[in-house]
Amino acid sequence: MTSLFHVSTKGMALALLGFSLLSFGDALIKYLSPFYSTHSLVLYNSIFGLLTILLFSPWLGGLKATLLDRRKGLHLLRGGLVFVQLSLIVYAFSELPLATAYAMAFVAPLFSTLLAIPLLKDHVGSKQMMAIILGFVGVLVILRPGVIPLEWAALAALASAFFFSLVNITARHMRNSQHTLMSWGFYPHLVIISILILFFFDDLELVRAEDLGLMAALGAVSVAGAITLARSFAFVSTATAASFHYVQMLWGVLFGFVLFGDVIELWTGLGAAIVIVSGLWLIRIEKAKPVG
Repeated sequence: MTSLFHVSTKGMALALLGFSLLSFGDALIKYLSPFYSTHSLVLYNSIFGLLTILLFSPWLGGLKATLLDRRKGLHLLRGGLVFVQLSLIVYAFSELPLATAYAMAFVAPLFSTLLAIPLLKDHVGSKQMMAIILGFVGVLVILRPGVIPLEWAALAALASAFFFSLVNITARHMRNSQHTLMSWGFYPHLVIISILILFFFDDLELVRAEDLGLMAALGAVSVAGAITLARSFAFVSTATAASFHYVQMLWGVLFGFVLFGDVIELWTGLGAAIVIVSGLWLIRIEKAKPVG
């Protein structure tokens, strides 16, 4: 019993650390966004992320085994989806308070549950549908269409949640295949860098010398957060690890206030609370499902 407790505690600590590291990366993106285009931030995140992955490749399955992965097509598809998702959320971070962008992005579990019906043939029960409806009520509270003008950045955050859900659906489809931990980041970063250089070269800017350290930190914490989260799944269930996702809202409020002077407004806070409750309800339903 004590051993199981320690394993569970380790998994939850890794999930908490992983989501926290991703929040640090998001704060860096917002800090750097006044000086760089969205595509430039995405490019340098991927370049330094790829360099971090290559540096630690011996502990992530190795480059040779990664290059021999037979599911390259699906990894490349994930890369394209991640490019769209990352571009959308980086733009949202540059225009919105962190907490507001997070509140919109947190609808990803709702999209994932809905998309799993046609794409993975999952069955969605009445309780899950009620949780999904509740989550979208929270989105309406935040957006208040017809009461305030819709912001493109808010819609971009919502769209990023949709594409993040497609990334997760692809990952679920691949979960029983053989692959290295390195492959999950290696191929998407290669795809992102290639797309940006081939199709958005004119929008790219050289990184300023004084920002090199911050850009390197951005790529490193993004990769470290993703790897830490992946490791947490070895000790706790996906649903348990996912429940720590909402710690990012706390970091978003803290970073937003301390670093950028943002104060979360009432309707955003209320809508975010509704979205978070709906997401935690979905996680609770997932944990209650019988194994097998």
